[in-house]
Amino acid sequence: MKKEVPKLGPKVIAGYLLIVVIMAVGLYLIYRNLVEFSQSRVKNEEHRELLVVGRTLSMLYEIESDQNLFTSENAGAYFLKYDSIVPDIARNLDSLRLMTSDSFRINKLDSIRLLIDQKRDNLEKVASLLDSMRTAPQITTLMESSYVPPSLNREISNYLTSNNLAPSLSHDSDTSVVKGQRKGFLDRVRNVFVASEDSTLVIEKRSVVTSSQFRVLVDTLINKIRTSEKLDLKRHKQFELAFLSQLEVMSQHNRMLTARIDDLLKSVEQEEMKKSLALVSAREKAIRGSQQTLFIVSTLAMLIALVFVFLFLIDLNKSRRYRRELEQSHKQISNLLASREKLMLTISHDIKAPMSSILGYIELMEEEEDPEKRERFLYYMKSSGDQVLRLISTLLDYHRIESGTWQLKETRFDLHTLAEETVQGFRPLAMQKELEYSVENRIPEESIRYGDLYMIRQIMNNILSNAVKYTRSGKISVVMQEEIREHSDWFIFSVNDTGEGIDETDQQLIFGEFQRGHNHEESEPVEGSGLGLAITKGFVEALQGEIQLHSEKGEGSSFIIGLPLKTIDIEEKNREKEQPVSDNRKCCALVVDDDIVQLMMISEMLQKLAFEVVTERNPDEVIPLLKHHSFDIIFIDIMMPHTNGFTLAEKVKAVLQQSEVPLIALTARSDISLDDLHEAGFSGNLTKPFNLHDLNMLVKQYHLTNEENTHHPLITSSLHTPIGVAALIEFVKEDPIVCKSILQSFVDETSANIPLLKNYMGNNEMRAAAGLSHKMLPLFRMMDNKVVVYLLSRLEKEKTLSEKEKGEVLDLLKESVAEAVDLMKKLSLG
Repeated sequence: MKKEVPKLGPKVIAGYLLIVVIMAVGLYLIYRNLVEFSQSRVKNEEHRELLVVGRTLSMLYEIESDQNLFTSENAGAYFLKYDSIVPDIARNLDSLRLMTSDSFRINKLDSIRLLIDQKRDNLEKVASLLDSMRTAPQITTLMESSYVPPSLNREISNYLTSNNLAPSLSHDSDTSVVKGQRKGFLDRVRNVFVASEDSTLVIEKRSVVTSSQFRVLVDTLINKIRTSEKLDLKRHKQFELAFLSQLEVMSQHNRMLTARIDDLLKSVEQEEMKKSLALVSAREKAIRGSQQTLFIVSTLAMLIALVFVFLFLIDLNKSRRYRRELEQSHKQISNLLASREKLMLTISHDIKAPMSSILGYIELMEEEEDPEKRERFLYYMKSSGDQVLRLISTLLDYHRIESGTWQLKETRFDLHTLAEETVQGFRPLAMQKELEYSVENRIPEESIRYGDLYMIRQIMNNILSNAVKYTRSGKISVVMQEEIREHSDWFIFSVNDTGEGIDETDQQLIFGEFQRGHNHEESEPVEGSGLGLAITKGFVEALQGEIQLHSEKGEGSSFIIGLPLKTIDIEEKNREKEQPVSDNRKCCALVVDDDIVQLMMISEMLQKLAFEVVTERNPDEVIPLLKHHSFDIIFIDIMMPHTNGFTLAEKVKAVLQQSEVPLIALTARSDISLDDLHEAGFSGNLTKPFNLHDLNMLVKQYHLTNEENTHHPLITSSLHTPIGVAALIEFVKEDPIVCKSILQSFVDETSANIPLLKNYMGNNEMRAAAGLSHKMLPLFRMMDNKVVVYLLSRLEKEKTLSEKEKGEVLDLLKESVAEAVDLMKKLSLG
């Protein structure tokens, strides 16, 4: 992925612009708050209104305080002051009325005006009442008892005696009384003070007044006077009570008027105070809002500045890191160019010799007529070609590891057999150099494991190849065993040799690319590509293993490889052991594949393993077959033109129901895991290309191979199979008829596929080309044709080839067809 160097300029500009925008917004908000503050400030007119209300209240309080000393004597002076203040109050009320447009307040002011007028009328009535009280008659004598005192009686009697008013001792009189109409109590009291016509007519015929009678007369007179005084005092009291009552009513009314006026004015004052407080609150709110806005804007500006400073620091660090990476990349490119130059020199040297040999033998063959010599020349040419092919294969493996495109191809295998056959394959080379070659295989027999067979075998091959190559004399010891590390099984492969050893400085470089050792006697490097240990290290790391090197100059070297192992489920093993096949009958297998060549090869391989085989190219015919036949094992190709292998497996499982018939997936794809296959209903898989040994190892897991068939010479032979078209018939080479049949199918299929592939590539129909390449890949993997496999693999992934690569793959396919035709001719002749 391309990395772009961060640019500081745009971020700096963006940061400044963002801060400017934030500040502009903040200034606008503060300006708006200040405008609201200026519009809502307390004006002079508003203060004047409040002052007018205060002055009016003070005038009313002044009148009210003087009213408490109001009497009849100072009533005139009070009214003069009252009349001088009331006009000022009226003017104040008029001013308040002009200052407001509130109708409710205007009504209040009118009510105050009316109440002030009513108050003056009420005070005039009180003054009039006080004046009448002052001019009313005063009664100063109050009798404390209702009888005439003796002293007063004696004074009256002496007065009468001194004035010869004492009566004689005896008097005779004759009196007639005529009674008038009876009167009420109030009329009789009134008649005491006002003379009225007497209602008693006395006619004296003869009068005789005695002393006792005279006293009675005087007492009566005094009592009547006294009664008159009492009546006058009572009337005065009643008048005074009525006056006081009227005065209290008028005073109460006056206080009520004063209270109403005070309430109205205070309500106006409170409204003005509330208004002033509201204005003050609005002013404080505006100031507080401005402060808050200023704080927020300042905080945001600081945060933005900090964020951009942080971003600037990140960009600076990225720039420095990118600069370092650029320097490292430049160094890596320089090293890569040096490695490429070294590669070109290596390839040119390693290819030049065998190619020169091939060209030389071709020239000799043109002039040679002896068949035996021509046969020998062909053998030498084939050896040189194999050498070139091995070099190309090594380069391709290294390229996949370096590019990270290598994909694991995990299968089941017998670790004991794999290790034994791989190690024993180098015994002839060691014997040729007269080396002591000891092998100790401590791995238990039938140790069935799961992993990438090719990678494990290549690791062992590369280590053993170097040991044989760099050991001129002495001994090579190989030990293979299993260990338990951290609750998992590990495969330990150690090789010790008595070669010349490796310097400590060279040990750091030995696993690099194009690193080749030197002969201990000669300065020239030993033959090889220099990629063996680099590929080995890459394979070990891909398998999550470890590699150790112990070496001293002149003492030899020791390589120890540790690889984690995946075991097969114990329940699956037990289930397999519980399914033995009777020796009295052959097992029957069904193979479903749309490729006729694959069908023929698998069929022949299974027949070698004593299987009866039924093949089917059409997936739609599989279900009817299952309804009329029983099979011990079923092989299904994953990629078929019209039916997906997973879909077919589901249908097969539905027909078999509870049957334990194993379903084996045939696939050339490496991106499908065993878990995916198990989830789809498959019991296992067989990765294309495979040989008879791989097939035998698979069927042995399900105990479908008779014991005598496990010792077939083709099964127990070395894993090093021929390359090219000959690999297709290696397992049936003793039967010429079957060999020719397989080769003919290969020729027919490949010849038909070449024009199709050319057409697909020419029209850029990459999906069709990918499908056809997937179909062809297994055979060419089996033939170990690395170049064709590489190009077809790219087409399978729908990658476009260059014109040169398109021509190359078509030419190689044609060469394979020609090789198959030549091999068929040889089989016909021999």
